[in-house]
Parts: sequence; structure tokens; C-alpha cells
Amino acid sequence: MKIGELYEVRHKWLLPHDNYEFWSNCGPVLYVGEAIINRDDGKEIVNHVVLVNGKRRLLDSTFLRLLACVDGEESPAGPY
Repeated sequence: MKIGELYEVRHKWLLPHDNYEFWSNCGPVLYVGEAIINRDDGKEIVNHVVLVNGKRRLLDSTFLRLLACVDGEESPAGPY
């Protein structure tokens, strides 16, 4: 994933049911970068920030597999 690149949601059959409507019709997604959370127990959690329909969304790494670069390149997280 590259900061500033546009992505689109692919593999829509894998979308979570509670957000299916939003993600299946959202249009292009702008990747903003990582959002790292350092917990009190020393564990580091890496999430990812995207802009969708003018709104900031926080995603975990498993959602990245559903995104593909608008120019046709697959996500580095893989196609599935």
C-alpha cells in the first residue's frame, strides 16, 4: 500500500455483513497511511487509515486484502 494511492474495493463477497452496504458502493478509497497503537502491555497494533466518501476510516490489516489499486495492481496483502 502506498500513501496517496487510490484503491477500490474488490472481492465484495468477502465484505463483513454489518458494513456491506457502505463498502460495496463506496467508490475509490484513498490510502492515508498506518495508525499505530501502542498498548500499555507493550503490544504494538498496526491499523491503516483510509479516506472514503470524505470520511476517515480505520482498518485492520485483514481488510487490506479486499483493496486493489485503481490501476489494476493487486493489494500487497494478496487477492484473498
